[in-house]
Amino acid sequence: MRTTWILGWVIALAGAAGAQEQADPRKAEILNKLNTQRVSMDFKEASLEDVVDFLRDFSGINFHVDPDIRERVGGEPVRITIKVKDLLLKSALKLMLSSRDLSAVYRDGIVIIQHKDQGAAEVKVVVYDVRDLLFKLEDFPGPTVELKPNGVGPDIVFVIEDPKPAITEEFIVDIVKSHTGDRSWEENPKASVDLANGLLVVTQTQKVHGEIRRLLDLLRQFK
Repeated sequence: MRTTWILGWVIALAGAAGAQEQADPRKAEILNKLNTQRVSMDFKEASLEDVVDFLRDFSGINFHVDPDIRERVGGEPVRITIKVKDLLLKSALKLMLSSRDLSAVYRDGIVIIQHKDQGAAEVKVVVYDVRDLLFKLEDFPGPTVELKPNGVGPDIVFVIEDPKPAITEEFIVDIVKSHTGDRSWEENPKASVDLANGLLVVTQTQKVHGEIRRLLDLLRQFK
């Protein structure tokens, strides 16, 4: 019974978190363009800025090139060589960027082109007080019935087990890692999460910290 309740709670939580993620109409519009528009490109040793300008004009997406890219590649201009025909914009962008160790991230209505290591570098430590979430939701099991012979007839003995807490620190850590950050917990070597004495200590990117705050708010709603 308790397991079923917890499972339903987690499913509802995931659905609510997903609904909040869809609240940004700019992000939804950009994702739709990336997943539906098809593009043809033929560039040879073109500058990254020129190719991005082309994609910006073609798609209407607001692209921005992180100026730190040049420093991370030794100060030389980034050159792009790509030739594709009628390819999904998302696939063309991924092909173009991965060949130069670059990546794209969404932030406040803008798609930012940055070095792939940039996301791992931009982490900060935040401490969240979650003592109010570690309430002792208790599972009260039914009594265990035992039959003990007494020489005349069996005595019926009821054994009542102590209630067990259903919400633990491990549960909070697991739900944070499974519902925020996608694969960054495994792929970002600087990412970490720990919970002790009701304090959740997280090292993550600004984006994931935003997801964690929304998740903790939802947890409090389901409390």
